[in-house]
Amino acid sequence: MEIHKPKFVTGFIEEILVIVIGISLAVTAERLVEYFQHHKEAKGVVRRMITELRRDSSDLAYNIKYHKKAMNADSILTRWSKREIELTPDSLSVNVSRSLVFTFFASSTAEIEALKGAGKLYLIENHELLSNILKHYDRYNDFKITTDISIDFSNRLSNIYKEHASLNTNISNLQNLERVYKFNPQELERNLRGNKMYENLLQEKRVYDAFVIGQSQDALKRLTKITSALMIEE
Repeated sequence: MEIHKPKFVTGFIEEILVIVIGISLAVTAERLVEYFQHHKEAKGVVRRMITELRRDSSDLAYNIKYHKKAMNADSILTRWSKREIELTPDSLSVNVSRSLVFTFFASSTAEIEALKGAGKLYLIENHELLSNILKHYDRYNDFKITTDISIDFSNRLSNIYKEHASLNTNISNLQNLERVYKFNPQELERNLRGNKMYENLLQEKRVYDAFVIGQSQDALKRLTKITSALMIEE
């Protein structure tokens, strides 16, 4: 004997299934929207961070270039003062100006600070990469100490030059740092050459210029590694 379910029971079950399927689709759609929004926001964060880190890399490369020139000038001027080599007046002026150069590192931290402030560091889903990024940014504070010491060396050297020679400044060529300060080369030759305090200060500064170069090169290597990893995440 066949038993037929009442039509209203079948209809009720169908309605329940439609409701359940509808809710499931709505929840799935909402999650998909959230996923794509999260994915889009994460991609934007990565792109902006890559831009900032590339700017920092460019600044560090610039600083390395000028500290290498300064370190070379420190060596040349020491040898000149000890009368191991001779310099033309123009070469002497250029090297003296180079020896005074110091650099700032204006780090780009807007993106990482914005993520911290908004509690959105989770947008960088690679935890090892995020750890490396945070450690790298923490090292940026070291550059303020470096800059302060570099400025001190530059001021001490400048005072020695000003005590022994007159100064002309070239404000029309500020982009070329090595020719901004021009001390009278004849007065430097006559009044400063052979000065032991000057030679010792140049050697101290040479060591520090080498330290700054090493510090900047290490930061540049970290930046290159982090930027490459972020590009994979992009």
